Amino acid sequence: MELTTTIGYLALLLISGTFIAKVGEKLGIPDIPLFLIFGLIVGPLLNIVSPHYAQDIFEYVANLGLIVILLGGAFEMRWIVLKRVLKTVLKLDTIALVVTMLVSGIIYNVVLKIPFFSPVGYLYGAITCATDPATLMPIFSKSDIDPKLAITLEAESVFNDPLGIVFTTIILTSMGLARSLNPVVSFLSLALGGIILGILGGKIFEKLFLKYDFKEYIIPLFIGLAFFLWYFGDKIFPSLTGYQISGFMAVAIMGLYLGNTLTKYHHKSRYIESIMRFCEELSLIFRILIFIFLGASISLVILEKYWVFGLLCALGSIFIARPLGVFLATSIPPASPLKEKIYFALEGPRGVVPAALSATVYNIIENHSHSIPATIVKHLPPQEIAGSILVATFITILLSVILEASWAEPLYKKLFK
Repeated sequence: MELTTTIGYLALLLISGTFIAKVGEKLGIPDIPLFLIFGLIVGPLLNIVSPHYAQDIFEYVANLGLIVILLGGAFEMRWIVLKRVLKTVLKLDTIALVVTMLVSGIIYNVVLKIPFFSPVGYLYGAITCATDPATLMPIFSKSDIDPKLAITLEAESVFNDPLGIVFTTIILTSMGLARSLNPVVSFLSLALGGIILGILGGKIFEKLFLKYDFKEYIIPLFIGLAFFLWYFGDKIFPSLTGYQISGFMAVAIMGLYLGNTLTKYHHKSRYIESIMRFCEELSLIFRILIFIFLGASISLVILEKYWVFGLLCALGSIFIARPLGVFLATSIPPASPLKEKIYFALEGPRGVVPAALSATVYNIIENHSHSIPATIVKHLPPQEIAGSILVATFITILLSVILEASWAEPLYKKLFK
């Protein structure tokens, strides 16, 4: 990828994104769906931004952007509110997530007319079951939605990534496409490891923050430490143990810890405010890039071939799988009120993590198609598996973000006011 081309794309998209956001503001439309649609136009439709380049850039932008968005969003979460919704969050991140994955998998297999228990459908379900903090946090930060509801959904989206990754790894293993690791240990490593690493990173930053006066350099220290936690969890720890720590969870936990401890030190409040302001502004830039590059990264050839299948799977995942999972989970005592159930069911957009997982899975299947058992490929060739999952995931992301970002506030007002 040429440096000049990359800078040109970044210039085009940041300038365009600014005007698109302004138009959305004038029309009262959320900016995220507009970014996605614009990405589709400049990418596969007009080929101004090559989908091949967009895919390469998206890998970097998505990971860097999600680190910053999670860090800033968790930093502004207040533990006193989070404690009130923790039981609901745990139910959403376990029962609702599992049901969403299984039902999405069944729908996928039915739509593609392959055996009911084929792991292909459940691979799609695992990839798309996690919700997206990069979509939810910007929406709720600009609305007057009840903080209890907002933090429930934000916390769910922050903490459900590890389980989605574990599900995906388990199903890839069953297809001969990943190393066979103990799934229980994998989940504990991802989730608990992320929590421990995040708290450790937060305590280190807190001690440095109190002992030394870094002045304006406190911001690069804050961001740099978050990047290091992600790098340690995703690169260093796996190379030593074979297991992965969720770097994203570690970053979120660090942000949550620091956001609820640093506020006690009133004599350093101006540094805390500068950290919050910097994260907000950087998150805005990454939000533009993430969703435009996501829209631009899909191949038109693959999109044309599988869009009908993808649309049916997306509708099933959004309007059947997610609501069913949420209603079952939140009906367990203490049950949530009906209005809350409806809101949670219809506000679970997918985004950066499913996009990154689908791109990774696509490459794995393309490069290791010979490893897939004959019992699977006799019903659906490897190229069909890779292409259909990629498109179905993309349309699920596109449709869920467009719909659920658009109706987040109107649906809340309809239900609760």
